[in-house]
Amino acid sequence: MNGDRKQLLDGLHRKVIEKANDGIVVLKDEKIVLSNHAFVAMLDYEGSELEGTRFEDLVEPSRIHEYRDRWESIVHQEDSTGTIRARLLTKRKRILNVEMNTAKLDFEGEPALVTVVRDVSERMTLEAAVEESEARYRTLYESSPIAYFTLSARGTVQQVNNAAEKLLGYSEENMIRRNISAFLPKDEKANVMGNQVIAEILQGKNLEDIEMQLQHAKGKKVWVSVTSSVLSDSIQSSSIGLMALEIDRRKVAESREVEERERANLYLEVMTHDLNNINQSALFTMELLTTTVELPENLESVLTETSWNVRRAARMIANMRAIITLKHSPPKRSKTDLYPHFERAAADADRDFSWKTLNINSNIKDDEFEIVGHMYLWSVFFNIIHNSMMYSRDDEVTVNVSATKVDSGRMVRIEFEDYGPGIPDNMKQYIFKRTGSPEAQIVGRGLGLTVVDHYVTHLGGTVWVEDRIEGDHSQGTRIVMLLPSWVEKKDLPCGRVTCITFYKSDHCLFCEPTYDILMMVLNEMNVPNHHVEVINVDDPSAGISDGELPMLPFIKICDVELTGLVSDDQVRSAVMALLMKDCYPDL
Repeated sequence: MNGDRKQLLDGLHRKVIEKANDGIVVLKDEKIVLSNHAFVAMLDYEGSELEGTRFEDLVEPSRIHEYRDRWESIVHQEDSTGTIRARLLTKRKRILNVEMNTAKLDFEGEPALVTVVRDVSERMTLEAAVEESEARYRTLYESSPIAYFTLSARGTVQQVNNAAEKLLGYSEENMIRRNISAFLPKDEKANVMGNQVIAEILQGKNLEDIEMQLQHAKGKKVWVSVTSSVLSDSIQSSSIGLMALEIDRRKVAESREVEERERANLYLEVMTHDLNNINQSALFTMELLTTTVELPENLESVLTETSWNVRRAARMIANMRAIITLKHSPPKRSKTDLYPHFERAAADADRDFSWKTLNINSNIKDDEFEIVGHMYLWSVFFNIIHNSMMYSRDDEVTVNVSATKVDSGRMVRIEFEDYGPGIPDNMKQYIFKRTGSPEAQIVGRGLGLTVVDHYVTHLGGTVWVEDRIEGDHSQGTRIVMLLPSWVEKKDLPCGRVTCITFYKSDHCLFCEPTYDILMMVLNEMNVPNHHVEVINVDDPSAGISDGELPMLPFIKICDVELTGLVSDDQVRSAVMALLMKDCYPDL
């Protein structure tokens, strides 16, 4: 019975060995007495070619000594088990990297060693590639001019590179295991700003090019541009990668630029104010001379021309002040009737050209067209009509003005047509540009149409120029503008003033970029801006206490609340939910 059982087991062993995917050989006195198909095929042999071969003869000659030492150390161990890495030479002279595991067994009644041989050539190639990649990454990491910090989920510094040491003036040992907030400046403003950034980083948000200050070991503050992202690891808990690019020089240059710009604006404000006073005094004197003194005809014409040039200079100064005011303290937009502004513009333009006659053909009537405007809307119409009169060669100037409601009443289209010399096609896109970058500017006379463009854009409209007769610019000009109609806000069933409320603070680092994201999404989804209420919590009249809001910025889109630096996807999802509600107002 025992003999039958042994024979059965031997047969079973042979079947298992033959079916195995790894190469398996049985060695007696270091010679192969049994090998499976996988091992034979691995070495490019066939059938029983390898039986009787010394295993050592299959090892690549240059590695034979290394193989012998390792083999002896394993064979003479008590359990005779272990792992050997070797390089075998196939029948076709290919190098084969293998990993072998051995164990003692009785084979046909005699002691033998069974060896499992696994081809690890591909694995070793991958391991070498990984090692090379890691070495390359380490070199890049350490030699990068950008400071790198690896943080734990709680903000503890786990790893830094050489640039980080140089940036903050600490050694790696003095930064590791400290919280990143320990490297923030001590003064309140910079510290609050830095903690806002760190709070967003530790929430796992991806930040890009956020500017903040860190504190150098010597006590000086360092401006950096921060980018962060979560570093996922299937083995360890997620950590956070933080990159900090030193921007001290740029911030100093920007600060100087702001100072110089403010100084220039101050000089400009003083100059325009004083020049305007001088012009008014000169005009008063010339008007007094014209009405009280009988002058020769030639002197009277000179005085009239001088008076005209002084008024022209006064208009240029007024337009310059308008552009400055619009940038720094724009007028509040409100419900505006076109008619009184149009009437004032026509009357003032006509008064400026005493030697010409202005004929206006218009369909604009009182209380017929109400738009989003402000108290300076008349100057938009004035500059357009004034240009038509100034460039017309005729003493009698005709201007056709028409207004119509378009886009289902959402916009009002206003057209001004004249019969002057017109504007060539190659100049049409530039006539509104006298400010901005040098390549976008056009050298011309006055700032009137630039003021028109600035005011119309501020009101949410557009303006452009066409030929009165299409294809023939010499037949006159048509200036077209689209201005948004005034829409009375309907009472919402929820009792709120608007569907979307944006809470901000003057000291909030992420308020401006988050507001930009909000407005970008709203424009993309054609949601009118008047659905947004902006509340500055620093304004005492807002009536918002510090404890009422979780953090800033805070956006309330219907019943969805978003805080901090939100993504466009978050805003888009909330706005989409708003648009699907039955209570959402159409306009």
